[in-house]
Amino acid sequence: MALQLKVNAIDRSSSIKWDTLTKTEGLTKQPDTLSFAILKTPSKTIPSLGDTIELFEDSIKIFSGILAERSEQVEGGLLQGYFLNCKDHTHTLDRKLAVKNYTSQTARAIVLDLIATFASGFTTTNVPLSTPIIPSIKFNYEPLSKALEKLATLIGWDWYVDYDKDIHFFQSSTQAAPFNLDDTSGNFEWQTLRFDRNILELKNSIFVRGGEYKTTISEANAVDKYIADGTQRVFTQIYRYTNIAVKKNSTTLTVGIDNITDPATKDILYNFQEKAIKFRDDNKPANGDTIKIYGDAHIPLIAKVQDSASIAAYGEYQHLIVNKTITSVLEAHAYAKAELAKWAEGAYEASLRTTRTGLSTGQQITINSTLRGITKTFKINRITGKARGSDHMEYDIYLLASGETTFTDMLEALLAKDRENIDVSDNEVLQRLESLADTVALGETLTPTKDSPPYKWGAGSSNDWRWNFATWS
Repeated sequence: MALQLKVNAIDRSSSIKWDTLTKTEGLTKQPDTLSFAILKTPSKTIPSLGDTIELFEDSIKIFSGILAERSEQVEGGLLQGYFLNCKDHTHTLDRKLAVKNYTSQTARAIVLDLIATFASGFTTTNVPLSTPIIPSIKFNYEPLSKALEKLATLIGWDWYVDYDKDIHFFQSSTQAAPFNLDDTSGNFEWQTLRFDRNILELKNSIFVRGGEYKTTISEANAVDKYIADGTQRVFTQIYRYTNIAVKKNSTTLTVGIDNITDPATKDILYNFQEKAIKFRDDNKPANGDTIKIYGDAHIPLIAKVQDSASIAAYGEYQHLIVNKTITSVLEAHAYAKAELAKWAEGAYEASLRTTRTGLSTGQQITINSTLRGITKTFKINRITGKARGSDHMEYDIYLLASGETTFTDMLEALLAKDRENIDVSDNEVLQRLESLADTVALGETLTPTKDSPPYKWGAGSSNDWRWNFATWS
């Protein structure tokens, strides 16, 4: 076996301190990273920020990305060393922010449009032709990797960008590992297998509080219906309405906008924010009059989904998701179901060490151990590889059969709060202000003239006639 590292497609393997090389492969939440050190000597070329870095094991590419960070240090005496951190192609994928709304489109169509609009140079070969239909989803100035993660989470799928800049978007259960684990095959170091199961983050009853969704309410189905008492002028509604219609008994009333329309020109004024219609004192409804209000109602969205089997086993553990960008009931249910799939049985994790190649994050791997008394399928969630000399890698494999909340997740959730409050309309106008660098060259030519006679008429000579110096003779 042999390891090879290339910088901008040129082999630089002889420059690497192989005992410092570490590769970390994550799924969805975190990009793959590669770090290593180089000692600076006259014969070695030190990579520059933005260079393309590739790592091969037995001629198989196991990392590709760009050099994102370079730190300098002294390695004894005057010998300089550089510690280099590389990030996979997610770094380039996130150069632009996704700002777009989608309604009733397949997940494939959304992925293809996101990549075509915001990520030139990336391909979508591994996005399947058949994907679920997404009722609605909104991206408010989100890094493209987070937009793809949001889309995948909505339907319980996963995604990653491979080392050839191709997007993989897939159903979690369809990616099988090239081998499984048991008591006799020798596919891993036996003593390194660990299990951890807990219900610290158990969630089996999920509430989703979204934004508002719009539905048309007819006169026959009006829920905002009131009986006047003869003195009341202001009637507050349950919902806000656009295209509002109001009837007093069988008479349709004319409606103006509160604080804008002259009250004398309309039967009533409507205040959308206050959810209220207002009569003038001289036309307020008489005692016993029926007031009906209907139209396109803006209804606060809240949905609940629960796992009955988990509740029977552990009791009910409720959890709330608040996301104003969710604006349809189907979308809210999809979010809740995806969350249940991850957390209804608590957290179930495993880890092991192996020197076998071929494992990748997102793959499903089965542990079938009679000695450990377990048969369980896990998802490979993270892989950390370290070079053992320049000939092979040793991998720590981390497995999940549940969800996982990391410190990074919490930070990203806090940073995303402001985006959830942005309302992006379909006809939003971008005000584009750009600063440009420009160079202007100025030149000047001076023509000397005499201040004392003799003078003469001329053009451009050194003794041209000048006002206030020359005299007629």
